[in-house]
Amino acid sequence: MYPEVVTGAVDAPDYPAFRKVAVNDRDAIEGLFKEFPTETSERTFASIFTWRSYSTRSRLSMFGSHLLISWRRERFGDLLLAPVGPDPTNAIAELLAVRPKDFNGFFCLTEPAVSRLRGQGLSPEPLRDEWDYVFQTTDLIALQGPKYHTQRKEIKKATSQYDLVFEPMSEEHIASSLQLEESWCNLRACSFDKLSTAEDAALKEALANFETLHLLGGVVLIDGKVEALTVGERLNENTAVVHFEKANPNIRGLYPYINQRFTAVVLKDFAFVNREQDLGEPGLRRSKEGYHPHHFVEKHILRIPKD
Repeated sequence: MYPEVVTGAVDAPDYPAFRKVAVNDRDAIEGLFKEFPTETSERTFASIFTWRSYSTRSRLSMFGSHLLISWRRERFGDLLLAPVGPDPTNAIAELLAVRPKDFNGFFCLTEPAVSRLRGQGLSPEPLRDEWDYVFQTTDLIALQGPKYHTQRKEIKKATSQYDLVFEPMSEEHIASSLQLEESWCNLRACSFDKLSTAEDAALKEALANFETLHLLGGVVLIDGKVEALTVGERLNENTAVVHFEKANPNIRGLYPYINQRFTAVVLKDFAFVNREQDLGEPGLRRSKEGYHPHHFVEKHILRIPKD
């Protein structure tokens, strides 16, 4: 499942200096992620690179043998993702000893690091709004049984009214996909919301660098026009992650249709699909829970005490 990459040390400054990620960091960082895999949706090179224009996200630093990656959530401010390396728990303890001034906490901490940190007397806090939803691929493809009645009904509605054509995303779909994103953002007034503006920029970066970033994607065509798109990638050996999914909101049933077809055609060789978090948005939570996740990636934050 892993693309061929040339591994090597990440050319980043030593802590406390940081620099922004660049596209030529891909091979070294993907090699490091392969050596130290995770289930968290944030920790892929494409995610880090495409969100690099959002405030202080996606800066890199080396702390001993660990890669530090800056992240940001508006409710928490500037954060560090869990250090990437052989002993992230010890790296966190050493960083806490020097009290990083520019960061408010360590983000996306998961087991077993959470239990080890608690064993050291620290208090990582669970963040339910940030938990990733992970689904069995076979469930998303088959949609069998009463619990998936709603999804099957929506798909039938779409296919009965439109001649839908699903295709794996390629370079020939990029221009039309960008047009869909522009239309979607205009309808949702993306420019009036900071996070939506940043997501719009991140998706455009993903489309512009689709092959370079080793991304996977799919589109739904109606009369040759892209009316739905999805973009994801490999997360680890057995899991894919879906980063973006957009559809014409005036066509009912496109979201469950592209979800099912993308999984069946492009992601079928993965055991699981991580469809990221709900950010506490009620409608999104209902939608994700309605697909009956196999498990959650339970993420935590460890706040950095301030003097």
